[in-house]
Amino acid sequence: MKDLPNGSKLGIWHITESLPELLKIKIFSAEELDSLSTFANEHRKKEFLVARILLEKISGKKDIRISYDTHNKPRLENFKGHISITHSRNLLAVFLDKSETGIDIELLKEKIKLIKHKFMSDTELANLKPNHITEQLTIYWCVKESLYKLYGKKELTFKANLIVGPFTYSEKGTVKGWIKKESLNKSHTLNYELIKLGGKQFMLTYILS
Repeated sequence: MKDLPNGSKLGIWHITESLPELLKIKIFSAEELDSLSTFANEHRKKEFLVARILLEKISGKKDIRISYDTHNKPRLENFKGHISITHSRNLLAVFLDKSETGIDIELLKEKIKLIKHKFMSDTELANLKPNHITEQLTIYWCVKESLYKLYGKKELTFKANLIVGPFTYSEKGTVKGWIKKESLNKSHTLNYELIKLGGKQFMLTYILS
């Protein structure tokens, strides 16, 4: 868990527990347990529980509830602030901020090189540096996914409406991103960080308000 200088809160959980173990960590509401029962997949159930456990831990509040709007964007009840949730394999992250926000985490995969033209513009492709290509491409994807979650209304294409500025890769840094759609042209600064866990590497990005 991490408290950021701007007041944002970040929590990351490595899911290793069984369902019974997760159910003992906090008291879940009857509504949450009803929602849990609708999932057939055990891992999806674990993600549902861990998101709510992390929310309680990083907020310090026991009565917060997560609801979803018509676009399936998560919202908070009984709490002033905004939430974004992401997961990849056995990692799940929750980000709280005073403003609308977005977060994404992705497992690094070499095959992202095969699809880069589908989500990156020619300008973005030209900005790639020769080293750490997989890491750079994953940052581009994660930044665009984070911006997509911030916008929250879908209706965007990664290639045309979500733009990532040039950056020099290191294992931790910042990058600029834009949401461009019709009259909207809004820039955001995002943090990115490489996470190494169990022989695998993940890239995390989140928007700074």
